[in-house]
Amino acid sequence: MGYENLKHDFPEMPGEIRAMIRNEVDKQIKAETHGRRGKRTVRRTLAASLAAAMLCGATVFAGVSLYRMQLQKTGEHGVSIDLTEQEHTGSTAPDPADIPSVRLEVGYLPQGMVQTDLGKYSFEDTLHQGGVSMAFFRMDTGDDAFEVQHGDVLSSEEFTAGGYPGVYLEYPDLYEDDITFHQRIYVAYTDVHYVMEMYAASDVSKEEALKIAESVKLIPTDETAGDDIIVAQNWSSWQENDGQLTEGDGIEVITSISGDKLWEHLHMTGDSFPMDDQGLEAKVADVKIADDISLLPPSMVDQDLRDETGADGKLLPATIQYIKEGDKDSLSEEVSSRQVPQKLVYATVEYTNTGSAELTDVLFFGSLVQIREADGQMQIVSEETPSGNGEWDRAVNHGLSAFREMLYYDVHEGADNKNYIASLKPGETATVHMAWIATEETLPELYLCLDTCGGSCYEFSDSSLKAGYVKIRQ
Repeated sequence: MGYENLKHDFPEMPGEIRAMIRNEVDKQIKAETHGRRGKRTVRRTLAASLAAAMLCGATVFAGVSLYRMQLQKTGEHGVSIDLTEQEHTGSTAPDPADIPSVRLEVGYLPQGMVQTDLGKYSFEDTLHQGGVSMAFFRMDTGDDAFEVQHGDVLSSEEFTAGGYPGVYLEYPDLYEDDITFHQRIYVAYTDVHYVMEMYAASDVSKEEALKIAESVKLIPTDETAGDDIIVAQNWSSWQENDGQLTEGDGIEVITSISGDKLWEHLHMTGDSFPMDDQGLEAKVADVKIADDISLLPPSMVDQDLRDETGADGKLLPATIQYIKEGDKDSLSEEVSSRQVPQKLVYATVEYTNTGSAELTDVLFFGSLVQIREADGQMQIVSEETPSGNGEWDRAVNHGLSAFREMLYYDVHEGADNKNYIASLKPGETATVHMAWIATEETLPELYLCLDTCGGSCYEFSDSSLKAGYVKIRQ
């Protein structure tokens, strides 16, 4: 798999990260992802290392074995990475109960880089677009149980981070104009039985990425929760699931339902429908489609939109790039590309309090959902899929039309001045304008969902079905 594609599709992020963070993300607002345009962030997964060990080196602690994170070639562009004990000191696999909780400290960040969440850092002028993201595994089956294999590797090398063994990997970067996560670093903290997996983007040099990794400290603590306490996946769980979500994770992703079931939850433009049990109703009063961004007030126009607009004021086409993914014997490469027209989708949504009590900090959110009928089923389409001829494996949309979740809106209220309506008194209505960019070819299949739990553009969840879907093209 070509991990330089990580930024483009949040739901399709590598399975080992998705499996680790999905349960945590579901407790928050799921619809935050990360990418070139900086409109999303993946929240709370991660991170860490041990202060004293970083200061003194891993070899000075009693009972700590000497390990090497070893690289072995597998084919022309594949590597196998394992953690090998170089000097046996009688250590055994730790009792999982003895693996401490750890909090994260990062001692070095490049100039201009700031923390955006735990284990997640990006530059101030490109927030949420690149930087580095860290994930952690608890080595509950023993440090030497760590082994991973990767293909599509452009370069690799072993290194030492403050006495801890590490490996650096680089993948092909096929998107010169975008920020992509094409570097990966592993570091093993064998004295506390954790392994860090760090993703570094193309706006971070190899040298700076290594300096960040070398400054990471995992500090044991009696606390099990907090802003700096990492959330890590047990290595045994990752191995059992091969880094993928399974029924054991308690998560079922439904992307296809019967046509009858969709109609039960379908609204038309102009319909009012309930959003909760407190009397909040929503109505999509109007939807306009335009070739340019003239419908948007200046407050909704950012530099990304300006970059996607030509001198004549019309939206530029999006480039769709078709990638043949690399493996252990080959590198990822572009097979072909094409340009598709883009349109502005501009919706007027009215929220009304039909209850008897004032509603405060009313969260709103909107997603465009592409739903296609096939064999009597209604299927969510999240991306273009290969035809089966083997010519390409992945289609990457480089335009703003790649994002189906709400990019632009004109009401910013509440404590964080974000997508909230501060107050709705009984009988009062608030109007919100939302906007998205979509490819012209997807317009006939687009629906609008106002589910505030997010993720409705990728799956039919209980919350998205309860909110329902609005057919925007009559």
